[in-house]
Amino acid sequence: MNEYNEAVVVLSKCGEVHKTYGIRAEKKAANSWLFTWAFPIKESSARREGYDKTTIGGFIDRTGDYPGCPYCGQSFIVVCTCGHISCRIEKNNIFTCEWCGAQGEIVDYSGEAIKAGNDL
Repeated sequence: MNEYNEAVVVLSKCGEVHKTYGIRAEKKAANSWLFTWAFPIKESSARREGYDKTTIGGFIDRTGDYPGCPYCGQSFIVVCTCGHISCRIEKNNIFTCEWCGAQGEIVDYSGEAIKAGNDL
């Protein structure tokens, strides 16, 4: 059995339809997380469940059957400097964060913290 029996829900926003969804992440090692599935969720429900109260960081990967965004199907995400994630949607090679509106070119993720909540 995995000693890291921990799962959280990470909130993300779709850059195509501007809606929130949850991504279930399982802890695979001390500094490693695996995205397993995604589901639509209202921001009010996410706050009520506490999905915005925890942070994760480190290496992030996804399972081979990870479905991606339930709205646009994108399986790649971008971690913004604000700590939130969004679908990797670029217009003219520029990404716009769905949470804070920051814009810029996408660079490699270095393991900074991502806002998440416990998945019981």
